[in-house]
Amino acid sequence: MSIILNSIVACTFSVFVALFSGVSAVQASPGNGRVTLEGQVVDSACALDASNAYQLIEFGPLPMGQLIRQGQSLPKLFTLRLIKCSLARPDSFRPSSYLPDWLHVRVTFDGLADAGGRWFAVGGTAKGLALRIADAHGQESQPGVAMALIPLTGADQELHYSLQLVGNGRPMAVGSHRTAVRFRLEYF
Repeated sequence: MSIILNSIVACTFSVFVALFSGVSAVQASPGNGRVTLEGQVVDSACALDASNAYQLIEFGPLPMGQLIRQGQSLPKLFTLRLIKCSLARPDSFRPSSYLPDWLHVRVTFDGLADAGGRWFAVGGTAKGLALRIADAHGQESQPGVAMALIPLTGADQELHYSLQLVGNGRPMAVGSHRTAVRFRLEYF
């Protein structure tokens, strides 16, 4: 199974400001021109390690009998690595002033919800499956619902998660399966 974790890092308040822009010039007539600037300012306490932004996680062949007997697959682990963290928050409106330090990060996983809304839907020809995401403490993620706050340490930090295929209570059918899950990091 291929699971693609697309990251949408939408961070609400922070110290690091990045400007991503595209510039294009169109010449209407000789000697005249126009420049269009588009961009987005992103504010975050930490950067996400680029190798963690897009992850492909594959499940090997899984016997249906094992899923029926155990109700779930073995977990697949993945990590979101936060780097270049700075908890101090300079106030851009008042030079030499600071806002309260960043203390926490919150992760929200988002994707299509399974029929029960508890897990993530799995597409493909396989039937009767859903995807469960849990943090290192066993807290399960629900599609679009923010997970518990995680304290920021101020240093590089790893957030550990596991993925499992689980039976969703519907009749199972063999086949291929896939899903895409996005995640968002918010700093407080």
